[in-house]
Amino acid sequence: MRNDSSGNDPRIIWHNPPTEPSAMTSENIQQKVRELHAKTRRQLLANLLVPLIVVAFYGFGIKHFHHPVLRSAFAFAIAWSLAGLYFLNRGMWSAMLPGDAAVSTGLESYRREVERRRSLSGRFMLWGFGPVVFAVATLIMLILNLGIGSGMSLRETLLKMTPFLTLLVIWLVAVFVIRMRQQRELHREIDQLNDIERANK
Repeated sequence: MRNDSSGNDPRIIWHNPPTEPSAMTSENIQQKVRELHAKTRRQLLANLLVPLIVVAFYGFGIKHFHHPVLRSAFAFAIAWSLAGLYFLNRGMWSAMLPGDAAVSTGLESYRREVERRRSLSGRFMLWGFGPVVFAVATLIMLILNLGIGSGMSLRETLLKMTPFLTLLVIWLVAVFVIRMRQQRELHREIDQLNDIERANK
């Protein structure tokens, strides 16, 4: 009796790979939502810290610099940072997914968590990063004014600031690279969500 080994032929397996049903379960989806929720919570906590540092910086500036234009700029930046605290965190602290949620509810929670992260990412540049850039620009202007006021030329002042300006450029590039990577991660999450939804139809 001859054994039919055609099912083990590598050429057949290569051209017709066996398909497996989707192994994504309700528990897997809930775990994914919990992981996304934890990432969002860590990002929100980090976003709370940045505006507070900016407010402290400008509060120090208001206390020690008495020029009316500078004080007005500092007051504006403080208001911007405090508004950022509100707009960055508005609607972001949602409840965790219940442990006994159905798969459909889990998929809805998964999409909602991805949308929360996308919304937070979109808000960050205006309400989180904007006041920081304004603070750094104000600091540069102060240093330039102090240098020129002490008798140095603009070129000499800029040369002395070269290490600081170099670090600033590196920091700005790093922030944008990190934001782009987060955007790619969000796109991957959305693609994965769409694949799961198609598999569970």
